[in-house]
Amino acid sequence: MKHYISAVQGSFQNGAVKTNLSKMETIIETVLKKHPDTKIITFPELCTTGYFLSEGIKDLAEKRDGPIFQTMKKMAISHLVSIVYGYVEIDGMGNIYNSIQYIDANGKNNANYRKIHLTPLERGVFKAGSEPVTVETDVGTIGLMICWDLAFPELARKLTLMGTDILLVPSAWEEPYDAPFLQFSGARAIDNSVYLVAANHTGKSEDLTFFGKSSIFAPDGQVMASAEKQYDMITATIDYDWRNEIKQSFFSMLEERRTDIYS
Repeated sequence: MKHYISAVQGSFQNGAVKTNLSKMETIIETVLKKHPDTKIITFPELCTTGYFLSEGIKDLAEKRDGPIFQTMKKMAISHLVSIVYGYVEIDGMGNIYNSIQYIDANGKNNANYRKIHLTPLERGVFKAGSEPVTVETDVGTIGLMICWDLAFPELARKLTLMGTDILLVPSAWEEPYDAPFLQFSGARAIDNSVYLVAANHTGKSEDLTFFGKSSIFAPDGQVMASAEKQYDMITATIDYDWRNEIKQSFFSMLEERRTDIYS
C-alpha cells in the first residue's frame, strides 16, 4: 500500500492569524493541485500565529477546539485531506502550550500534542507537555513531535513502541543549526525504521532567522524530498511493503534490542 504525504515550508506573519490561515488554505489548494492523492499535509510549528516568543504570543492562545481549530477543520473537510498545524494552546487552568493538532479529512480523529522538550527561550513562555501522542489513521499510525523534540531519541523511540509508522514534526529551526536539524531528523527515522516529515519555517522573526530545508525521510534515514525555495511544498510516497522488507533484512534493530540490558 502506497500513500502520498506532503510538507509545507514558508514564512508566517507574527500575530496575523487570519492572514496566516488564508495563506494556509491557498497552500493546501496548491499542494492538492500538484498532488491530488496527498493524504496528509504538515505545516510548521506555530504556523497559525507566527513563531515568536515575546509576551504578546500569549494573547493568541486558544482552546484546542477554538476558532483556529474550527477553521482548520473546515479546510480539512472541504479539501478532503488531513492537516497538521501548530498553534498556541491555553488549557482550563490558564497554562500556555506550544501545540500541534492533527485533523483528518472527515474533521475527526483530531489529536492534540503539547511540545514536551522546550528550548531555553520557550520555557519562559510555554508550559512543557508531558504526554506522547499518536493517532490511528488510514495512512498508518502517526506520532507527533515538535522541533527540538528531534534532539531526544527517547521520545521518537517511545512513539515507535506505541506503534508509530510516520513521525510528523512541525518545526521552527533557526540558523545556523541547519546541519543538526537534518542530522537529528535522519537519525530519528533510521533509529526507528519510520518515515519522518520535518516542516520548517523560512524568513525572519524577531532575532531568529529560519533556514527552511524541510525534508521527508525514509525509514533507512535517506532524504526522499527536500524543500529549496522560501515557499515550497514537497511530497513523498509512503511504501509500507518496502519498509517491511528492509526491516526484515538489514534494518532489524527494533527486533534485536537487548532490553534486558538497557531498558
